[in-house]
Amino acid sequence: MTFNKKVLAGLVAFAAASTSAQAVTVAANDGWELGVSGLINQFIVHTSANDNVGGASTGVSNDDFNEVRDGLLPAFLNFDMKAPTMNGLDIAAHISFSPATNVDSYSGIEQREVYFTVAGSFGTVLAGKALGLYGSHNILTEQTLFGIGYGTGGNGTTTLGGIGLGYDYASWRSQVKWTSNDMNGFKIALAVMDPAQATLRVAGGKPTGSLTSGTNFGAPTTAFDSEDLRYEGDLSYTGAFDGGSYLLWLSGMYQGDKIANGLDLKDNSQAWTVGGTLALGGFEFMAQYSDAQGSASATVENEWSQYIVQAGYRFGGTTLVSANYSRLTDDSSRAVREAAYGATAFAGGNANDDSVDRITVGVYHDVNANLKLVAEYTKVEDDNSDVLDRDIFGIGGFVFF
Repeated sequence: MTFNKKVLAGLVAFAAASTSAQAVTVAANDGWELGVSGLINQFIVHTSANDNVGGASTGVSNDDFNEVRDGLLPAFLNFDMKAPTMNGLDIAAHISFSPATNVDSYSGIEQREVYFTVAGSFGTVLAGKALGLYGSHNILTEQTLFGIGYGTGGNGTTTLGGIGLGYDYASWRSQVKWTSNDMNGFKIALAVMDPAQATLRVAGGKPTGSLTSGTNFGAPTTAFDSEDLRYEGDLSYTGAFDGGSYLLWLSGMYQGDKIANGLDLKDNSQAWTVGGTLALGGFEFMAQYSDAQGSASATVENEWSQYIVQAGYRFGGTTLVSANYSRLTDDSSRAVREAAYGATAFAGGNANDDSVDRITVGVYHDVNANLKLVAEYTKVEDDNSDVLDRDIFGIGGFVFF
């Protein structure tokens, strides 16, 4: 089993936890199994800020800087427990911890996943904290999953990869999710989730500050209680043909914005995304589009759309050379974005319609099933303001166990 499958099994569970994906598995006499797996990554990164107009007023550095840090992924330590099949049911549990190498040891461990699954003829039910449905295919098929993307600086736990400049963040959410069994390639997944936030973008507009937090792109906050739950759904189809395979998906989310303290926001949050991948010979392609809207206050609404096109070639089955282009188009009101960046950030530009482009080129080489080496370059350009303009170079790798 390749390390990609091993790690993705630890990152997100659309089906029951499988001990076959673990590097170390221990079986008890009563049939219970314990699997342990994980990854550690590290990159040397140089960021050129292009002498932009950042500085203290915007929270964005206007100087070049260098880092030794994690990429989009932190480290993962995964524990998977599986009971013996009884009465047609497969019961499993998963707990993961995510330490980071670029923050201090006392505050650098996240707890991203803790859930159990029950699988049978009815499909799989997952209960606990896991990656959300909306946006999950997007992040798992984008090349910067095993790279850096953008979002360096600020000593953040991870970079952002393509989050917010190509797709919204799926995030790790408390949920109860049902996933159907495979139906000739089709799968349906439905989830009820803790709302955790009123909107998809708390501050609206593009990523703010040091571009490391990602909180504007779906990461939960706990500063309020909501009368409404969050609902997410996903429909996917996987197919194969002579010499190739493909994946198609359509997913979405909906959440009411009635906060428990009686304040009603301007509108409900809703979003949808469609995309697909194609592998043909050594060529690999991906394209995705998403559209979203949500409220920043009782009077202001945010709207934005994003897309990615990606193409690459895998030499000898081990070395992927890939490039992608993505664009965020932000249709939020000027008031929202000025609150996030300050009025001076839009001087001389059209602050009522803004787009940000990102280009990423990378080489991802599998030395073997346990070692991946990565070299990556990302360029970010804002057509309205140069606050976000960046050139990012990184080299590093992963060890999987």
